[in-house]
Amino acid sequence: MIMISVVIVTRNRSDSIASISLPSLLRQDMADFEVFVWDASDDDSTERVVLRFKRSFEQKGIPLFYRRGARQYLASTRNDSVHETHGDVIFFLDDDAEISSDGLSAVKRYFGDFAWLKGMGLSLHDVHPRIDKYVAHPFLGAFRDLIFRFFMGKPPRYRKIMNSTRNVFPVPDSPGIAEWLSGACMAYRKSVFDDLSFDEGIERFGGYAFGEDYDFSHRVWLYYGEPLLISACGCVVHHNAQTARVPKGPDKVAAIYYNTARIRDNFKAYRPYKLSPFLWELRAGLTLPLLMQGIRPLDLIRGYLRSMRARREYRECPKDKSVGRR
Repeated sequence: MIMISVVIVTRNRSDSIASISLPSLLRQDMADFEVFVWDASDDDSTERVVLRFKRSFEQKGIPLFYRRGARQYLASTRNDSVHETHGDVIFFLDDDAEISSDGLSAVKRYFGDFAWLKGMGLSLHDVHPRIDKYVAHPFLGAFRDLIFRFFMGKPPRYRKIMNSTRNVFPVPDSPGIAEWLSGACMAYRKSVFDDLSFDEGIERFGGYAFGEDYDFSHRVWLYYGEPLLISACGCVVHHNAQTARVPKGPDKVAAIYYNTARIRDNFKAYRPYKLSPFLWELRAGLTLPLLMQGIRPLDLIRGYLRSMRARREYRECPKDKSVGRR
């Protein structure tokens, strides 16, 4: 019998918890799971929401726990949360993500059927695609697609890590094998966290921690040598709440450049990767979307220089590189 622990890490999004994630968990077609809301908010509004839902969960026989996180950043709170769960499987659900009624049943079935499986996800659907909504003019969107195809060819139909260690985005969601999982809905056997942890070093420029999900999930793939899976049943609708995200500016630029380089180093610890032609994924592939989001060129330069300084410091601090024991 497999027990699932659903973990919702949240910060200043009580409205999303109240209207999206918790109601969808109440609609599940099974009750053999527990829910932990791990809160790093600046006030007690999320705690009040959890207390309001507690009776509804108890009536269905589903334990609902609230924890006030000692730390605020995403990778750190994910690491902290797993130590308090009681399940065999940890399912991370975003506070602005709505899981279908058969979602947890699919997770339980997959981990029960495949004893070798270490991580899996559900098909993910974005209400507001995170790239297209920032494009200020339709011609820019067409230009982006043209450039991507010129340098990279036709995007794969599954979640792949490319030669430069960048992940394919927007997210393809064909059921089957995946090389990385989205943080909005990803599940792992609890035993995975005895060997690996989320890289807290990518919180250098803010708690949102760009890339922590595809970094951790792909390291699970590399460490155990077993594929990740996307379920053919169940799905998650991601509403992409915009609160508690890194605002536009040098820190956002620095986080994207720095985290990409650090994640590449994490992957290279397991196997070498080649650079892609024209460095599309490492330079143009990062810079073009930032400009499309309205980042000012001066902020782009400042952010890039900050990331380079942080990169030098990171190279001089080898103890900071430990994100798993092998």
